[in-house]
Amino acid sequence: MKNLTKLMITLVVLVAVGTACSKYPGFKKEKQGFYYKFHVINKDEPQPQIGDIVEMTFSMYTKDSVLAQNAPLSDMIIESLYPGDIFAAIQTMHLGDSATFIMNGEDHFQYFWGQIFPFEEKELYFDLKMNAIIPKEEYESIQAQREMEYMTMIEEFRLAEDSLINDYLTKNKVKVKPTQEGLYFMKSISGKGKAVTDGSRVLVHYTGKFLDGMVFDSSLEREPFSLTVGEGHVIPGWEKALLMMKEGDKATVLIPSNLAYGARGADYVIPPYAPLIFDIEVLEVE
Repeated sequence: MKNLTKLMITLVVLVAVGTACSKYPGFKKEKQGFYYKFHVINKDEPQPQIGDIVEMTFSMYTKDSVLAQNAPLSDMIIESLYPGDIFAAIQTMHLGDSATFIMNGEDHFQYFWGQIFPFEEKELYFDLKMNAIIPKEEYESIQAQREMEYMTMIEEFRLAEDSLINDYLTKNKVKVKPTQEGLYFMKSISGKGKAVTDGSRVLVHYTGKFLDGMVFDSSLEREPFSLTVGEGHVIPGWEKALLMMKEGDKATVLIPSNLAYGARGADYVIPPYAPLIFDIEVLEVE
């Protein structure tokens, strides 16, 4: 009985000592300062190196707040910004691993975002799953191939523009001559108001379309659009068209890409080298 009592006391002491020595139960401390706990580990799989691209699923949270949850992450592994940062933690993982890391939130926010950590508790938790590791050389090869494909696509758009314009002119029986820069101005209603000049403040309604008729933007279901001509806040084709109008005018304008968004396009909405159609109504001229 005495031996059993001694054994129970010994176990209680060991548990108490173990708990006291473990700041975060279940986690181990890495020599660089962060704490970690692996849920899945694949020691035979590769680990990311500096310059590699990793594709991960991650969650980031504090004890009380979730900052990101099961979000995709693709990033290049770089030298640590400070000892024991998230890049150091990621490099301890293997392909297919899943782990939780505890970082100093103040350090992470300061070095990565230049911000003050806004939470009372300083611990910042990361749940990470390593989905893919793309070696630097392979990534650079993939990027070069994508760049080549993109440049090929851009050239195809460039070569197709003249054909698109000619097909539109033929289909819509457009008889007007283009300006020297290739803009086609087709007035449908002549107003009797004040002419637009450089510096005029104008209020307009408009609808923007591709040559196939698909609308990509319109002011008709919202407030009219206000601008000052000559300040460069709109594409060049717009300003050139407005200078050909007066208050009360309505016109359809075919704007070639060199007077629109050019080789770059715009915001994943306007493709490169895209000629555009705008129906414009001048409501007021000041």
